[in-house]
Amino acid sequence: MRTRAVKGLHLATLVSMVSTLGLLCSASEQPAIYEGNAVDLLISRSDLFATSTSELEILSVQQALALALRDNPTLATHAYKVDAAKAGALQARLLSNPILMIEVEEYDHDGAGSDSAEIGIVLKQTLGTGRTRRWNGYAADARTRLMELDYEAACLDVLMNGAQCFVGVMASQQHLELAHARVVLAEKTSVAVTERVKAGKETPLQRSKADVALELARIGVLGAESQLNVSRQKLAALWGSETATFKGVVGSLDSALKPLPSLEVLRDGLYRNPDLMRWDAEQGLRVATLKSAKVAATPALTAKIGYQHYQEDDSDALAFGIGVPLPLFNRNQGNIAVAQQTLAQLDSERYAAELQIASKLSSAYSELSSAYYRAQSLQSRVIPAIQGVSDAAHEGYRQGKFGFLDMLDAQRGVFDAKEQWVDALVQYHCSWATIQRLTGSYIELETNLEQENE
Repeated sequence: MRTRAVKGLHLATLVSMVSTLGLLCSASEQPAIYEGNAVDLLISRSDLFATSTSELEILSVQQALALALRDNPTLATHAYKVDAAKAGALQARLLSNPILMIEVEEYDHDGAGSDSAEIGIVLKQTLGTGRTRRWNGYAADARTRLMELDYEAACLDVLMNGAQCFVGVMASQQHLELAHARVVLAEKTSVAVTERVKAGKETPLQRSKADVALELARIGVLGAESQLNVSRQKLAALWGSETATFKGVVGSLDSALKPLPSLEVLRDGLYRNPDLMRWDAEQGLRVATLKSAKVAATPALTAKIGYQHYQEDDSDALAFGIGVPLPLFNRNQGNIAVAQQTLAQLDSERYAAELQIASKLSSAYSELSSAYYRAQSLQSRVIPAIQGVSDAAHEGYRQGKFGFLDMLDAQRGVFDAKEQWVDALVQYHCSWATIQRLTGSYIELETNLEQENE
């Protein structure tokens, strides 16, 4: 079992989103921010991470997202990057190693061979690197934090994609149900037309049209089945599976839509976005890099102490010395200038990132609002009205009050409206997932994706 993709308290925060990603039932009147203990939620749902894909035929949203977090290959690479950054932070604080040297001088002086040799054992150590190591350590800590935030952002991306793919599978299942319903209705229509043809009330041409409509409905079922397979595979790919071993997902898109929170309320949650949080760590990295470059301009002392043996008279002595580089040419001025300019551009880069994310939030909210009102209108007004028209047209056709094309158009209108309604619900839920990705919050959406399809 691959567990490399899920690690650390940062992921504990993210795993709690499995149960609150905007895909669960809620008793609240509108979407609200979840402020629960993420670690407790992780522990309480740890059973999800013991799930094997081979054991599942029907997936719940929590199971699908838990599998994606556990086995996503991209997340596994981020986990290694975090560990590598932590190792770099450890290395940055280590002292430089002392140098042990053995020196032999005056060997074979005047042909005396080793009798004239002066043998010394010298130990050298670079001093004065404490500040350099300290600032290098701060920079390494900032890099580690950046890797952790990138890891969290990648997890949020996986959760968002997982939620949207899960919604896509549910939508494909409902489209398949609608396609089967089209076939059933087309079969009933074909029977009705055949009866009228036998009674001499319709020409054989109308029966041919009904047969064509029935065949087209059956072809639509094949297309819907193919689309369902594609949607299932897209979801399975998130946990690295080449084939979708599960048969379907549990849930339903058709839930009561509640009033939306304002865009201003959602904007207040942007500070949770790891893509914005990383700029504080980025600032710390650049400040530490500048400090480290300035400290490096100060020459480091090199001290040495040694033991000297004079072979000629068999005497011993101690030797010591201190060396310092002369900063005549290289005072690290180039690296200092680079660090200064990199730090100076931070505010502009941060502002550009904030604008980009705020723009994405506005676009997602616009799509959410549009989908909300379309789905609400289709569910409460359009579908009931056109269903009544279709029923009246069908009964009127049986009584000879309406023509075949009138009845066929009314039937198509019903299914077209229902398919538009499903598409609006897909956009609604996918937009919520996008908003949650942008705000990094735990938004409880008013859906019933955890309920069995009836």
